Amino acid sequence: MAGQPRQILVGFDGSEASQRALDAAADLVGYGSSLAVVHVRRAGAPIGGTVELAREHLLRRHFTARYLEPCGHPAKEIVEAARAVGADLVVVGRRNAFKRVLSSVSAGVVRRAPCDVLVVR
Repeated sequence: MAGQPRQILVGFDGSEASQRALDAAADLVGYGSSLAVVHVRRAGAPIGGTVELAREHLLRRHFTARYLEPCGHPAKEIVEAARAVGADLVVVGRRNAFKRVLSSVSAGVVRRAPCDVLVVR
């Protein structure tokens, strides 16, 4: 990662790992940086519930962000969101180091992202 990222994207699904990723992303936001949060919904899932958790958490920390809620496969949609917002850095959480690492969302993002990726444990 070269210098201070200007556009940080964080993947958020409401899990404990994604909450840690959200905090790590907020810690990295500096002057001139902005934060975007993406929650990938399953087809037919309602809009807003999980994103609202992220919004409330960030507001308690006095941060604002852009919120995206695409539908589809999580890794693919996070990578597409990174491209759409011009992300310099994507932050994702990793749930379990021993469980299906090669097929995990974080591994998929690392393999395909157009920018640096920070995986938070």
